Amino acid sequence: MGACTWIFGITKGKDPSDALRIADQVLIALLKGNNLDINSAFNKEGFIKENIKKESTYRINFCKEETKLAIPKLIKKLPEGIELDEERIENLATVFPLQYLSMFEVMRKGK
Repeated sequence: MGACTWIFGITKGKDPSDALRIADQVLIALLKGNNLDINSAFNKEGFIKENIKKESTYRINFCKEETKLAIPKLIKKLPEGIELDEERIENLATVFPLQYLSMFEVMRKGK
């Protein structure tokens, strides 16, 4: 839910960092409203549990087309000689769910 909220915020004109803050607030509200603890999504090594990662990836892919629209707004600078063409956007949209989830793992391990 948070990933797609972030993406929709970006495509509707929000700055990516502002859109991410809003998405985080939505995610926190959903967790609280359902009496869920985000810590239960992680294994003891700090990685998202495999079943949760698979389900989250599946659900994040529901907004893949919108993700493709957001990618040019997320990618500010590419290395020289690399273009943000349709194929690259498709590839980035494909890996976006895992990249989004890895942000949680990085934050979790940083604690």
